[in-house]
This record gives sequence, structure tokens and C-alpha cells, in this order.
Amino acid sequence: MFRSIVKRVAAIFFLHVIVIFPCWAQRDEQLWLEFQLSYPFGGRYLLENTTSYSTLLNPDNKWRSLAISPTFEMSLVRWLDLVSELGFAYTNQTEDASTIEIAPMVGGRFFITQGKKLDTRIVLRYQPRSFKNLETGNWTSSNRSRFRIEMFYSINGPNLFTDKLWYLFADYEEFTVFDQQLEERFANRRRARLGVGYRFNYKHRVDLGYTLQNARNEIDDTFTGADNVIQLKYKMFLNPAKTVTSSPD
Repeated sequence: MFRSIVKRVAAIFFLHVIVIFPCWAQRDEQLWLEFQLSYPFGGRYLLENTTSYSTLLNPDNKWRSLAISPTFEMSLVRWLDLVSELGFAYTNQTEDASTIEIAPMVGGRFFITQGKKLDTRIVLRYQPRSFKNLETGNWTSSNRSRFRIEMFYSINGPNLFTDKLWYLFADYEEFTVFDQQLEERFANRRRARLGVGYRFNYKHRVDLGYTLQNARNEIDDTFTGADNVIQLKYKMFLNPAKTVTSSPD
């Protein structure tokens, strides 16, 4: 049963990667740098914070963004994690325009296969967002959903919990904005990512990925343009996770 589900997920992923990016005009090259600090506790809880810097490498229409995203996760059952996040971001959109964004998020991570050589997941999230234009002082708001399929493949180990492990990862994500008339840089998106990671040990991991994404301003618009993104992430865990065991009767 699991193998059948994995094959279907993989087929959907690769179909989207091939089909969703037919337009290669207006390419932009971006760089994302991330530092993720994680603290698991209680056998089922996780506190985490991601600090990120992203920028457009092209000299035209260059922008820069600095963000922090504290998160809290809870393992509800073996196949489901509840996730929440409160993101803050400052973006220098142009030389004359800068914004602040506040973006809480709630959702769930569903494990299709876990602890296997091929680890597959589905992540569903809802995200209301508020923006303040620092030049005008005006606030605007937006609401969107995010749907992502994730796959991890352990190259030289049985699963992702192995030390000195090389692994591959791939994911595909759909962003759907509910506010059709709101136009801003983070509009409706489609995003596919491929990459390689290395787990030194429980505490230290590094990911290097390439993301291809395109966007549209409104739900009824067609997707135009494409962004090529290089993403480097360093992940650090502060506290070894402990498995919750049942108390004896």
C-alpha cells in the first residue's frame, strides 16, 4: 500500500515539474541563505527558529529581505505533526519602497512513509499576512494556502536518522492567494525544488538546493516568468530528541 502511494506522489511531483514551467521569459536569479535552530523537547514538541536572508542577484529591480520565523510543532500521532509559525520580514523592495510583513501560519505535516530510505510527506498550511509600507504607513492584508509534497532519499544510509548521511530531497509547492485584487511581490506561486544535504550528526546538517518558481498576481491570471533560486541552509539541533514511551501499568 505504501509503495503504491509513494509511486503516485512521485508521479504527481515529476509531472508538475515538467508541466508547470513552460514560460522561461523574465528570468530572475535569487540567493537564499538560511540558519535554522531547533530545540526538541518532551518527546513530541519542537521549538524552532529560521533566520533567512534573500536577495535578487540581477542588478535590475534588485530587492533584499531579512526574515525570522519562530515555529512550534507538536507530534500528534505517528503520521501527523501539527505546525505553527509567526514570521516577521523586512524587505527593501526598491530604492524608494520598503515593507514589513507579519505572517502567522498554521497547518499539518502528514507522513506517508517515515523512517524509510525514501521518506515522503504532505504539508498543508494556511497563512494570513499583513504588510506595512514604511514610506506611506499603509497596511494591507492577504490570505493564502500552501500545499507541498516532499520527498527525501537517503543515499548511504537506511533513513534520515543516520549520521554521516548524504541525502537527496525534492519538493513541489502550490501557493494560492485568496485576495484576488491584492498585488504584491509574494503573489500566487508554484515552486519546485531539488537538492542535496549532508547530516554530519544529530546536531549539524547542511542543505544545498535549487528552486525553480513562477508567479501570477491574481488567481485568474496566467503564470509568467521564472525565478532561479540557489538556497543554502545550515540546520542545528540543540537537544537530542527523546521518544515518548508508555508508562507501565
